[in-house]
Amino acid sequence: MRSSLLILVLLSSGVIHSQEWRDSLDAARKAYKEEKYLDALRYYKSAQKNAPENIEFSDEIGQTAYKARQFDIAEKIYRQNASNKLSKQEKANNWHNAGNALMKKQNYSDAVEAYKESLRLNPADEETRYNLSEAIRQIKQAEKKQQNRNKQNSNQQHQNQGQQGSQGEQDDKQQKGNQEKGNQGQNNNSDNQDSQNDSQGQLTDQSVEKLLDKLTKEESETKRRLAPGGNKSKGNKSGKDW
Repeated sequence: MRSSLLILVLLSSGVIHSQEWRDSLDAARKAYKEEKYLDALRYYKSAQKNAPENIEFSDEIGQTAYKARQFDIAEKIYRQNASNKLSKQEKANNWHNAGNALMKKQNYSDAVEAYKESLRLNPADEETRYNLSEAIRQIKQAEKKQQNRNKQNSNQQHQNQGQQGSQGEQDDKQQKGNQEKGNQGQNNNSDNQDSQNDSQGQLTDQSVEKLLDKLTKEESETKRRLAPGGNKSKGNKSGKDW
């Protein structure tokens, strides 16, 4: 009796569990049709988690993740699927889709490798070939933009160096002009000083000449007084010299 009850519980649990992932799968597909891709992705993940091991929805999940712009998730799923698929066509399709997800991420170099891998498996796929050429074009365009930026930076550096050189020359000229003005001012000051000294020298010579002239006159006067008969003294009434 207890064994029968246990079997019934397990069966009921399995039925309920099975119903859960089926309900999640139905909800995911409904949300996808309504273009509610984020909701659909959440339902798909729940369904995949509760589904039996032999049931998987990786193709639908990858496509839903791509539509939801979850490109990292989509790329990862497509790469895994490429390894798990048996036919070359299915592998090629998943590598193609992985390349598309990488293009959306602007990872053009990895996208090129993904498209190449797809073409190795299916060389006749014109859409993959076109996508490959577009990825290569994007790489070349990015390289050209980088070269232009490098060129602009180089030109800007040369221009800045030229401006610094011109400024240096102007500073040198200004400094030289200031030095010349300073020298000229010093020369003018020297001239003025010389003129002043000359003037002072002339005044000194004149003073000396006047002084000498005065001394000469005084000496002559002294000699004249001391010379005999050179000076008539006042006579005494007695007529005697004392």
